[in-house]
Amino acid sequence: MGGTIVEVSFPAKQFALEHTLSTLETVNFEIEQMAATNQDILMPFMWIETEDRLALEDALTDDDSVADFQLIADLETDFLYQLEWVDHVDYLIRTLVEENGTILTATCHGDAWYLRLLFADHDAVRRTTECCEEQGIDFNIENIYEFSRNYRDRFGLTDTQQRALQLAASRGYYSIPRDVTTEDLAEELGVSHQALSERLRRGHGTLVDHVLVSGAGTPEPPEPRGINSDEDVVSE
Repeated sequence: MGGTIVEVSFPAKQFALEHTLSTLETVNFEIEQMAATNQDILMPFMWIETEDRLALEDALTDDDSVADFQLIADLETDFLYQLEWVDHVDYLIRTLVEENGTILTATCHGDAWYLRLLFADHDAVRRTTECCEEQGIDFNIENIYEFSRNYRDRFGLTDTQQRALQLAASRGYYSIPRDVTTEDLAEELGVSHQALSERLRRGHGTLVDHVLVSGAGTPEPPEPRGINSDEDVVSE
C-alpha cells in the first residue's frame, strides 16, 4: 500500500479546545477513535489526562468548541470522553473526509494540535492545505514522507513503537540509573503516561518475539491490524 504521510500542527485557538487548554494548567488530549468515512461521527472519542476531572468538565462546559460531552471511562487520571463538536471544528475533519484522508494520530497539548495524516497522494495534501488556509487555519506541515510497508515492518515494530523506543534509548531511559522517566518521555511525545507505557511494553514484546524467539534478521511480517491511537497501523 502506498500513500503520503504528513505530520502537521496548528494552533488550538483556530480549531478546538483553546478554552480548556488555557483554563487547566496540565492537561493532555489524545484521540482514541477517528471516523474518516462517516461524516456524522467525527473525532468522537478522546482520552483526556488530568488530575482534576471536575475542573476539566467545567472547562469543557464553557468551551465554545464543544457542543456536548459524556464521560465513558474513568481511570483515575485518564478519562475517556465522547465529544460532540460545534460546526466550525468539523470543517477540517470533513475536508479530510472529502480528500479520503485518514487521521493516524491526533494529540492536543500546550496550545496546539498535532496530527499525523495519511493521504493517497500529494495533490490531496495540497488541496487540504489550501482549504485550511482559506478558513484561516495555519496548517503547518512539520514533516512529509512516503508511506511504505518497509516503514512499519522492520522487526515488526509500528511507527509509534519505534519512535518511543528510539527516544527512550537516546534520553537514557535504559541507563542504570535511569536518566529520564516515562513521564518525561510521554510529555516530549505529547501522549499520556499510560499510552507511552503501552507502546514501550508492546515494542519490547515485539522485539523479543522477532529477534529472540523467531530469530533475528528475518522477521515474519506482522499480522494486519487496524488504526488506533496507540499503534498507528494501516490495515491492508
